[in-house]
Amino acid sequence: MSVDYKTLLTRYETPFYLFDTDILLERISNIKEKLPENAKLCFAIKANPFLVSVLKDEDLLFEVCSPGELSICEKCGLSPEKIVFSGVCKTFDDVKRAYNLKVNTITLESRTHCEYLKKAIKEEPLHKQKVILRLSNGNQFGMSQEDLYECIDELKQYENLIISGIHYFTGTQKKQQKIKEEIAGIEKFCNELQNDKDITLQYIEYGPGLSYDYFSGNEDETYNFKELDFFTEQIKYSEWNYVLEMGRYIASSCGIYVTKIMDVKNTGKDDFLIIDGGINHINYYGQMMGMKIPEIEHLRINPGPDGVKNYTIAGSLCTTADIVVRQLPLKIVKEGDALVFKNIGAYSITEGIYLFLSHPLPTVLLQRNGKVSVLRKQEETYTLSI
Repeated sequence: MSVDYKTLLTRYETPFYLFDTDILLERISNIKEKLPENAKLCFAIKANPFLVSVLKDEDLLFEVCSPGELSICEKCGLSPEKIVFSGVCKTFDDVKRAYNLKVNTITLESRTHCEYLKKAIKEEPLHKQKVILRLSNGNQFGMSQEDLYECIDELKQYENLIISGIHYFTGTQKKQQKIKEEIAGIEKFCNELQNDKDITLQYIEYGPGLSYDYFSGNEDETYNFKELDFFTEQIKYSEWNYVLEMGRYIASSCGIYVTKIMDVKNTGKDDFLIIDGGINHINYYGQMMGMKIPEIEHLRINPGPDGVKNYTIAGSLCTTADIVVRQLPLKIVKEGDALVFKNIGAYSITEGIYLFLSHPLPTVLLQRNGKVSVLRKQEETYTLSI
């Protein structure tokens, strides 16, 4: 990402996120080039909803998991034909809204969702609606095989319902052997389902949970796609078509987070840097009390003395848990310097505990073709707690 950080620091208050469109689109293009013909890409917008407006014209599906996310898509002008409406906590009104919008696909997570969809169709039989049923692997998502079979029996009675496929997702950052076993298992289940229920499914929607290494420092061109290459080998000769649900794997590399160093001190044991961000904004998968070090760049705003120290980076929250990184070697740091956290394009923007201590929401910037625009100005949160 080619960014003039020091200029941005003069224009925008820290902390702020910056998402680079060119990096994002290049990442998607590289993923698509490696996917076989029987696979289509679906972006899970929970990873970063700010990217919907950037990606709305791309050849992608978009997994939407809440009424709020559906509203984001509407506001951004995303075609309903690209929306897969998922999520565990749907009401009847949510299902009816998605059906009336003519979304591409509605995902059923339970018998209750099945009843909601049947009711919506009876009230307003507007069009043919594609539906997929989510199979659980034992957690709270999806339904049992028994419930799924019963739902299919019921849905087959409706001429304007198309049972398109099965949805299966068990988690993120999965190992290769786990992916291989899951693919074999879900294909076997779908083959048996077709035979048992005399139906023809169009595809499997699968979340491969491909790993993204935030900490090793090996996130180069080869490593970026090692997991994807392995996954492609597993499905490219399959008789099944796949819709691949990805969020972290698509968005991580396009984002940075910039935070200013507000204080430099030694508490008698460690040298600490206090930043105006913290764990409420910085959330890497696998990060534990600052024990792992992601890719960080130190911006020296003013000249400082030579030498290197190991610093522990602490955030602005009043909790001992707010440790971002421990023992990070940096050139001697001064107050007013800044730190750039990289590969932060996914989830940090949505997973932080933003209301804790009522600090402002960070500014959100977008870089497109070298030009920076503001997606969200820094916004106070204290008004939400009074």
